[in-house]
Amino acid sequence: MNKIVFASSGLLLLALWISSPLLDERFAPVTAVSPEAAAADAITGAVKGVLAKLSKSQVEKASFAYDDKERIDWHFIPRPRKGLPLSEMDKAQKKLVQGLLLTSLGETGLKTTEDVRSLEGILRTIEGPNRRFSRDPEHYYLSVFGAPGGKDKWGWRFEGHHLCVNFTLHGKSVLAATPLFFGANPGEVKSGPRKGLRVLGSVEDLGRKLMKSLDKSQLKAALGKGKPEEVKATQAASYNAELPAGLAAARMNAEQVKTLTSLVLAHTRNMEKGLRKGIENSLAKGNLGKIQVAWRGNLEGGKGHSYIVHSPDFIISYSNFQNNAAHVHSSLRASKGEFGLGAE
Repeated sequence: MNKIVFASSGLLLLALWISSPLLDERFAPVTAVSPEAAAADAITGAVKGVLAKLSKSQVEKASFAYDDKERIDWHFIPRPRKGLPLSEMDKAQKKLVQGLLLTSLGETGLKTTEDVRSLEGILRTIEGPNRRFSRDPEHYYLSVFGAPGGKDKWGWRFEGHHLCVNFTLHGKSVLAATPLFFGANPGEVKSGPRKGLRVLGSVEDLGRKLMKSLDKSQLKAALGKGKPEEVKATQAASYNAELPAGLAAARMNAEQVKTLTSLVLAHTRNMEKGLRKGIENSLAKGNLGKIQVAWRGNLEGGKGHSYIVHSPDFIISYSNFQNNAAHVHSSLRASKGEFGLGAE
């Protein structure tokens, strides 16, 4: 009899345990987190981490309302900027900003960012004491627009000479990770400890490799008349410049498509992996043929040139004709939705 009572009691306890909310939590199916959501959470946490270690006055200098006109006033030239510069941060704070860039851009994007900044010191030496601009690797500014992780949209920016990093987020969504701009002056370091450094060398070499592989008919479609063109639509909240017709990827052979794909990936690899999908979807078989490539200027190295690669999803703009083709500008833009404009 005692055994029966004990067994009944055990069954009762088992039934109660099975129906408990605790079991529901422990055995509930795990919902997969999308790469974008994971990236949004990580970026939000990194921005909060930076702000938490800033003084009150530093936070005030770095912070803006989401709808402040400063948010979409971007440019890559050496001009006066708002925000909190690295020069006003201590070593630990700078390390947190570096971590934010790593979280947002990935290892390759962080390295490109640091290399661009390092060129300021080299440029300072080249230009000498009578230079027009400070050429200071510390004159790069952090700005935060709105409240990170709140219920409303928010964004952040890291910007200085030849560098623009812009993000707009809403909850677990990264609404925009562009405009993304990198520049390099000098395009190739000719002397000193960093001799041979070409920060944007791959995007020049791959573009030229593609053009050199074209036959006469393809080249005629890709080459435009006139001089090389500067990167357009900078300082604009959306790309509003004309997109030149060029050579469609649909007219390329397999090897040329491979080079074109490498060229696009050379730009997107400066973004965190979970944020590349929208742009890299253009490389899928069904979308690839919509990509156009247009080139202006000389095909030989050391000569002025520019190119645009565009699709319904993105615009890559590249120029190198200043300083005897030793001064590079390169931007990656989304065709729509930059700064979260037009996003629900």
